[in-house]
Amino acid sequence: MPDANQRNGAWRPEVVPGSRIFLSVLQREDVPVFARWFSDLELTAYLGQGGMAYTLEQEEEWYARVSRDASVKTFTIITRDDRRIIGTVSLMNINHYRQCAELGIAIGDKSVWGKGYGSEAVRLMCDYGFTFLNLYAIYLWHWGFNRRARQAYLKAGFREAGRLRCGPLFNGRRYDQVLMEITRDEFGPSGVAHLVQQIESDV
Repeated sequence: MPDANQRNGAWRPEVVPGSRIFLSVLQREDVPVFARWFSDLELTAYLGQGGMAYTLEQEEEWYARVSRDASVKTFTIITRDDRRIIGTVSLMNINHYRQCAELGIAIGDKSVWGKGYGSEAVRLMCDYGFTFLNLYAIYLWHWGFNRRARQAYLKAGFREAGRLRCGPLFNGRRYDQVLMEITRDEFGPSGVAHLVQQIESDV
C-alpha cells in the first residue's frame, strides 16, 4: 500500500508549477518515503554515495537540518496527474555575493526513471533560482558512470565545465567527477516570473 502522502489526489502546495510536475515544500510526513528511497543501493550509488543505505533516523536528522539551513532550498517533486511524490531537488551552498548555487536532484521513485521528470524538475529549480533568488550561475556535479543523469542535465540546458579524475572507484574501475553549469543568460526567459503578476504587469 502506498504511503499516505503518495496516494492519488493527496493535496500538496504547488510552489513552482510545471507542465507534468510541480515543486512543493518538504513535509515531515515525507521522511519515511525518503528513508525507503535512500536505503536503495542503486540510487545512492548514482548519487555518489556508494554503499550507503540511510535509516529513518538519519533521514529525520537530514530533514531537521535542511529545514533550518538558509543556504539550502529543497523542494519535493510531485506529479501533476496523481499528486505523487517522486523525488527531491535542491539548491545548496547558495552564495548571494557570487550569485551562484549548487544543484542536487534525486528521483527516488524508480518507476518513473527515464521519463523526463528529472529534466523538468531541474529546469523548474533553475528558473526558481534565477528568478526568485537572483542567481547568475547554477552548477552541479555528477559521476561519470551516471549517463542517465548526464542526458537529463544536457536536456535541461547545462553544459560540461570540467572534470576531476579523482572520482569514485566502483567495482574496481575509477570514474571521473564531472562539473556542469548553466547561467541565467543561457537559461532563457523565465517560465515562473508570471507568478508575481503585479511586477510582470508593470514591466
